[in-house]
Amino acid sequence: MFRTLNRRALQKCACIDPHVDISMGRVSDILDDQNITVTVSGISNPSRNEWIAMISPSHSNVNACPLNWILYKQTGDLGDLPLLCHYPVKAEYLKNDPGYLSCKRARCMKRSGFFCLVKTCAASVTFHVINIRTDIEFVLFSGGFVNPCILKRTKLLKFANPKKPLYGHLSSVDSTATLMRLTWVSGDNAPQHVLYGDGKSQISSVTTFTQNEMCTSLLPSPAKDFGWHDPGYIHSAVMVGLKPTTSYSYRYGSHSVGWSDQLHFRTPPSGGSDEVRIIAFGDMGKAPLDSSIEHYIQPGSISVIQAITAEVVTGNVDTIFHIGDISYATGFLVEWDYFLHLIAPVASRVSYMTAIGNHERDYVDSGSVYPTPDSGGECGVPYEAYFPMPTLAKDKPWYSIEQGSIHFTIMSTEHDWTPNSEQYKWLESDMASVDRSRTPWLVFAGHRQMYTSCDTALVSVDKRFIDAVEPLLLSSKVDLVLFGHVHNYERTCGVYEGKCKAMPVKGADGIDKYDHSNYASPVQAVIGTAGFSLDNFLPLALVESWSLSRISQYGYARIHAKRDQLKFEFVNSKTRKVEDSFLIVKKLG
Repeated sequence: MFRTLNRRALQKCACIDPHVDISMGRVSDILDDQNITVTVSGISNPSRNEWIAMISPSHSNVNACPLNWILYKQTGDLGDLPLLCHYPVKAEYLKNDPGYLSCKRARCMKRSGFFCLVKTCAASVTFHVINIRTDIEFVLFSGGFVNPCILKRTKLLKFANPKKPLYGHLSSVDSTATLMRLTWVSGDNAPQHVLYGDGKSQISSVTTFTQNEMCTSLLPSPAKDFGWHDPGYIHSAVMVGLKPTTSYSYRYGSHSVGWSDQLHFRTPPSGGSDEVRIIAFGDMGKAPLDSSIEHYIQPGSISVIQAITAEVVTGNVDTIFHIGDISYATGFLVEWDYFLHLIAPVASRVSYMTAIGNHERDYVDSGSVYPTPDSGGECGVPYEAYFPMPTLAKDKPWYSIEQGSIHFTIMSTEHDWTPNSEQYKWLESDMASVDRSRTPWLVFAGHRQMYTSCDTALVSVDKRFIDAVEPLLLSSKVDLVLFGHVHNYERTCGVYEGKCKAMPVKGADGIDKYDHSNYASPVQAVIGTAGFSLDNFLPLALVESWSLSRISQYGYARIHAKRDQLKFEFVNSKTRKVEDSFLIVKKLG
């Protein structure tokens, strides 16, 4: 019924100037990563309502669907977006060309002597296009996003190699650091290979997911409806026979569909070794590298990935942990490709470990703890396909791994965590089994936070979650807790039940030092600062005593753990400066 009421036949605009044209210069087949300039000419009365949509696949339904604003809003995106029956990959207003509204590129189409009787205007806008496998076209609309009507279409464009293996990203398989998984995307379903080291090769397993696997409700989800895009095929291969903390060259693909560039990665340190360097953050998503409007833009993501890339290329990063709200595709599936493209400079070099968040998993009647439509109908299916972690089974996305002197326990805040649940029992068993002589540090991570001073704290803190899981953190003597979900940075004292059980001592260098030789309670840090629009804090007078540091800037955590000392720094991604830092120390027996 919703679809019937929503769809409205999209006619060509009532009065189309006969001179209107849209062109792309000498573009033939599209490369894997290319900027395409689209030029519109022949507009006699330029206004703020003309725009261009990048449509893929080209046969998509571009009728007007005026009620689709509801489908956008159910994912939490409150922006003004095109109300077409199929989501356009990108959209740009012609007014982005600074000379368009003033008609700086005027052309006379009809003269009478020295007088111009018909003058038209032109504009050019540029789209950043990556290989999404399916053909595309650019469609010129008038009427703005709310009442679109078609003025002109370009010819159909195809990618030079829609089967090209792309967007390879690494992840750890176990704590030995002798295995490394590589996952990539291709338009081809035949197994491919990763070639690495000195002539070694592993064949890929191949999977995909379908529109039928997406969740929906009486109100259609974007994933099941107008946000669907074919994901192609997801390849995954495990490289074996590796050595910890060692660099390797590699490439992936096949002779029939082509190969990636020659790349390099470094394995992390093995669990139980003396030292490890980690980058951690949450809530990244992506942002366009052009002036286009897209669903759910995360404005800080570009500066954060650029800053992290600068660190990774120095060789001083062993592993990255992204703790939930990964791509923010939320049912607009093509955005997973753009996210994988964004993180490739780091995820192709070091292990990229993840935790699931509400925008990957939650949907009504899907088994998630929270029945919100935050995943847009994805229900964790694309996330688990793109980011295979060392979990117990499908849709049980909790795991642990050891690197250097740290044991990491990763939970899903979106699956049942109540006492006696499967996940709770696993968490209890996993943390009880940690050998502190092997890994002195226990770091716990998940997506939804327990503590926050943001001005939405009343709705973003679940007391049931705190009551169920916080006692487990204390009894397991967790040293550091990392959460995202809230889009700012905040650090606590050694906190339990909302009270400070241990306070740091400021050293001569001005850095706070927590002494866990006589353990009292965990230190918690919220690090959901990697992309999404930042949250505001409460007025200082309303901030509780457990909150020791609060920063509303884009950035990430840098963690350097030795056996007797864990150093934590919050780095501002724009300035590249450390804005908060602390130490956790302990005397080893």
